[in-house]
Amino acid sequence: MSSLPLPAKATVAKSAGGGSTHGSRLPEEIFVWEILARLPHRDLIRCRAVSHAWRRAASARDLLLEHHHRQPSLPLINRRGTPGGPRWFNVAALDCQQVQPVARLDGFHVCVKASCDGLLLLAEGLHGSPFGMRVSICNPATRQIGHLPQLKGYVALGLYRHRSTGEYRLLLRWAFNRRAMYIFALDHHQVPPRRVECPPEALRYQLSSSAPVMLHGNLHWAWYTVSLPRQSESKNILVFDTTAESFRQMCSPDVAIYRADLFEMDGNLGMYTWDNGMRVVRIWVMQDYENQVWSLKCSVELPVPEIPPLIQERRSLMVVYQEGDVRLLVACGGLLLCVDTQGNLLASSRDDGHRLSISKQFLKKSLVSHAFFSTLQGDINAWSFI
Repeated sequence: MSSLPLPAKATVAKSAGGGSTHGSRLPEEIFVWEILARLPHRDLIRCRAVSHAWRRAASARDLLLEHHHRQPSLPLINRRGTPGGPRWFNVAALDCQQVQPVARLDGFHVCVKASCDGLLLLAEGLHGSPFGMRVSICNPATRQIGHLPQLKGYVALGLYRHRSTGEYRLLLRWAFNRRAMYIFALDHHQVPPRRVECPPEALRYQLSSSAPVMLHGNLHWAWYTVSLPRQSESKNILVFDTTAESFRQMCSPDVAIYRADLFEMDGNLGMYTWDNGMRVVRIWVMQDYENQVWSLKCSVELPVPEIPPLIQERRSLMVVYQEGDVRLLVACGGLLLCVDTQGNLLASSRDDGHRLSISKQFLKKSLVSHAFFSTLQGDINAWSFI
C-alpha cells in the first residue's frame, strides 16, 4: 500500500507567556505527538470543538499526516442485502476480528474498486457494464465524495500517489482493449486520461480480480492466461512503477496463476494459491525482490467442516499480514472465518440474511484534506458514511 509522506515533527510555537498554545499544562510534544496523534479519528475531530487552540492543533497537516501513519491498514468486507430484502450495500473494515461499518450505500451493484491513503474509489452500476457505471472517489473519515463522470468506459486498475508531484492518480484500462492503459490525475480531473504504453504480452493475459499490492513504489498484479498452459518461470506478475509510470514484468512461483493473488508481508511480496475446492491454500514469499526468488512458506488446510457445503461455490478468500501474523479470511454466504497458518479457526461471525464477500481492498483512515474534492461534482454526505 502507498502512504502519505511521513512528516518531520515540527517545533510547535509557544505562547508569549512561555506556556503551551493549546491551553493545557502538558508540553506540546506530548500533547500533540503522543496524545492527539494516537486518538481514534472521531475523537480527534471532537477535539476541534474544545477551543480555537485545540482546533488549530487538531487540524494541523503535520499532525494529520502522523495520525494517518499510526492507523492500521484494515481489510474491507462487503455486506450485501439478499434479493427480496433491503437494497443496500455496506462496506465494513475488519479490525482484530471485529467488523466495523464504514459506509452504507444504496443499491446492490456498488463495489470498492481501489484504495490509497484513506481514499476509496467506488463504482456503482450493473456488474460487467463499465459504460453504465458511476464512479466516485470518497474519504470515509472526512465524509467527502466526488463523482467522476468522465471515467465511464474505463476499468480502474489502481489508485496511487505520484511521488514527484504529490498528485493522486488512477491507472485505468479501456474496457474493450486490454492494451489501452491510461493515467488520470484527480487533481487535474478536467484533463482527459493520458495513455501509457503497456507490454505487448498484455494482449493475451488478463488481470486477476485482486487488488494490486503497493511495494517499493510499484503496483503489482497477478496476471493469468486462459488459452495458454501455465509455463514454468513465466513472468506473470505485472509491475507498474508509480514514479516513472511505466510497466515491466516479474516472475511468479510455478503455480496456477489463475487461482492466485498477491499480498504484502512485512515489506516482502507474497502470493497465495488455492485448489479448485478452496480447501488448501499455499502461501509463497519472495525472498529476493531484485532476483525474483520465491520460496514456499506454508500450506494451510482450511477448516472445511466449518463452511456450509451448500454455499462452497460462493466463497471468497484473502491472505492478510497484520501485527506480525499471517491470517486467512474466508467469506461465504453470511459466514466470515479467520484462520491461522496452522489451519486453526481463530474467529468466526455469522450474519444471516446477508451475503458477505472480501473486497481485497484496504482502508487506512486519513483526515488529511485534498483540494480536488472542492472541484469535483458531489456533496459531503452524498452517501451515508457511518
